[in-house]
Amino acid sequence: MEIIYFGILLCSIAFFIAAIYISITLKRLANVTSSLGETMRDVEKQLEYITPQLTKTIQEVHTTIDEISEDMKATDSVFETIGNVGNSINSINDTYRVYKDGITDEKIKKQLRPTVEAIKWGEAAMQVLKKWKRVN
Repeated sequence: MEIIYFGILLCSIAFFIAAIYISITLKRLANVTSSLGETMRDVEKQLEYITPQLTKTIQEVHTTIDEISEDMKATDSVFETIGNVGNSINSINDTYRVYKDGITDEKIKKQLRPTVEAIKWGEAAMQVLKKWKRVN
């Protein structure tokens, strides 16, 4: 029977050591939880201070984004106009290139001949008119 009592004594000692270990662990856990609670209270206080400022900043950013959006819409027509000018210049360049490629020196002389003749006849008419004004 003494062996049974001795076994019970060993089990009791093991249970006692396990209970002490668990109580120490739970005490540490309680301390950590308490420290965490204090930290969360501090964070909550800081958030109470920061939250209105963040709300105000977000509202200002929203207003600024709206203003920028309106400004961007106002400049859309300017950029469209610039694009249209670029397209017009490209079209003129293409037309000139086609015209330039299709014309030779002989064609230019032929096209300019009536203009040169008109200038000559205009000059002759001006000289006649000047002489006629001197005479009269």
